[in-house]
Amino acid sequence: MKKATIVLIGMILSLSVSVQAQHIFNKGSLMFNAGIGGLSVDGWIPSINFSGEYGVIPTGDVGLVSFGGIVAYKYSTWAATHITYDYNYHQFVMGPRASWHVHAFESDKWDAYGGVGGGIRIWTQYQWDPHSTNYTHKGKVSPYGEVFVGGRMMFKEKFGLFAEVGYGTLSAIKFGVTFGM
Repeated sequence: MKKATIVLIGMILSLSVSVQAQHIFNKGSLMFNAGIGGLSVDGWIPSINFSGEYGVIPTGDVGLVSFGGIVAYKYSTWAATHITYDYNYHQFVMGPRASWHVHAFESDKWDAYGGVGGGIRIWTQYQWDPHSTNYTHKGKVSPYGEVFVGGRMMFKEKFGLFAEVGYGTLSAIKFGVTFGM
């Protein structure tokens, strides 16, 4: 019995030592996300999102800072037939992001992070004018900022799923696939 207990304790210690050094996202890591977004104030049509990040600055045992960027696109439409109102627009955002990845827990399957970003938002909108029986076209460029928290669940070393919740880009919730290089 004593021998079995010693072997069991040895196995647990060896597993915990090997797991402590493992994190999904480390200095020099390069990860990409591709997904769709939902929950926006301007329609049910989902956005398409692509983002990437590179691990740069270790913050001791508690985490890592990464830098990257995001590109997203969304089409929205709204119509009210009783007043012959028809409105649709395209939005495109792109900009840099910075994230802090939490390394307070050891896992080779999970990655938790939060971050901020900013950039430009390009809008083009088409609105039906019933008086002239034509669409009017407007375009504008404006800055945007974002804050977000997210996580990754890896199925293989370089492939998994991601989800983010935040404010500022085209959708409050984003989810999709993530892959590393």
